[in-house]
Amino acid sequence: MISLILIGAFVVFGIGLIAKFVLDKKEHELRITWPEFGIAAAVLMLIVIPLTAWIGLKVAFNNSVTYNEFWSGYEVEAQWLKIKTSRDGAGRHKWDCDPYQEWVVDRAAYTDDEGNYHAEQGHYETRYHRCPYTTEEWTFVVKTTLGDYYIAENWLPTEPEQYRYRSPEGNSRRAPSHLDRGVPQFWLRVKDRIDTNQPGPVTARRTYDNYILASDRTILKKYSADIDRYKQSGLFPKPNATVHDVYYADRVYFIGVQPPGDWQAYANAFDAALGMELQGDLHLIIVDANKISDPENYSGALFAYWQSQEFGKDAISKNSIMVVLATEDGGKTVKWARAATGMPRGNERLLIEIRDQMPGTALDPASVLGPPRGELVRDSTGKTVVRIIHSTGKLDQLIWGQNKFERVRMKDYSYLIHEIEPTSGQKAWIIFFIALGGCVAWGICIAYGPRTYRRFKGR
Repeated sequence: MISLILIGAFVVFGIGLIAKFVLDKKEHELRITWPEFGIAAAVLMLIVIPLTAWIGLKVAFNNSVTYNEFWSGYEVEAQWLKIKTSRDGAGRHKWDCDPYQEWVVDRAAYTDDEGNYHAEQGHYETRYHRCPYTTEEWTFVVKTTLGDYYIAENWLPTEPEQYRYRSPEGNSRRAPSHLDRGVPQFWLRVKDRIDTNQPGPVTARRTYDNYILASDRTILKKYSADIDRYKQSGLFPKPNATVHDVYYADRVYFIGVQPPGDWQAYANAFDAALGMELQGDLHLIIVDANKISDPENYSGALFAYWQSQEFGKDAISKNSIMVVLATEDGGKTVKWARAATGMPRGNERLLIEIRDQMPGTALDPASVLGPPRGELVRDSTGKTVVRIIHSTGKLDQLIWGQNKFERVRMKDYSYLIHEIEPTSGQKAWIIFFIALGGCVAWGICIAYGPRTYRRFKGR
């Protein structure tokens, strides 16, 4: 911070000297003396420049340590909100109806200097009320453990003509055909799952702080010299960082083999339970073992690649469990397995168990994932909550087993905070804003400072 303050002071004082030179040369009335310049410079050095630098460093730090991760949970409730519409009131889809006259003032009433009163002048204009097409509009909401999702807002009823609105003057209009109407199919599927007590999985993209990825301490980061070789061979998938179809995310990756089954759906269901109970996020890589000669080298390089700077803020997150399953019999069974988490330490016993116990498992979604499922129950306060019911899936048994996954706290690495430096680009922006603040401060000093200083000196 001191170096930024010194560089910023050099720039700001240079701007001030240029301004003084120009004003002196023009003999402008706002030109400042050296004592006035010294006072202004002291104020800038003690307040403006340090404050701007501190704010800039704070913003740069927050930007440096902020990364993205997946959160997972469950659907809890499907709401159908029926909004009663009215003229000039509630409702989104409306048309101009029921004209009326409104007085528009052209000149307000006033009394002139001679005491003569002049009445208000104006004219009437025709205005229109706003009438809805239907007597109600529908909004569909899905409440989840991660928040509310608005699936559709202010849709017209399925049969708008049965809900046609008539104004107090008896006017109405048929709803245009292009307006959305009815009940969304997505919401209906959610409602069916809720009604049968089989809430579906939900995924959201959220931000978190990662001091390890933001720091320059490479000893804490995964590293491999073979990343480029595997990338060129097409053996490395890129980690998914997007949510599709409202709240689903693909977290199963296939390299050279495609075992049958709806792996993505099973993985979403698995991650819903993992996110709810253990705050984890599983990413599963299924690869053809015939393409990999060294499992340890391949998996280590893949995990390092996923946390590399190539993916920026979407590098694999600290709460991730990355599992590689290799198969050589056309996708029937697991030949070997490797696993890692998004943190440099922690969960070592779990990772060894996955390595040792996954081989020989049938390579289908049910055998590998299960997955655990959620069911809706009432707690002691009457609130609807999700209870997890586990399965016989191998990863289900291991990740929730004797050495179950534990999310490592980032605050255990808080000592790295003092070692996180802003990038060259961030430093350049900080100096720019220091200079900009200095320009504003010099402008204020030049506009008001000399007169204030001279009045004070005169007293």
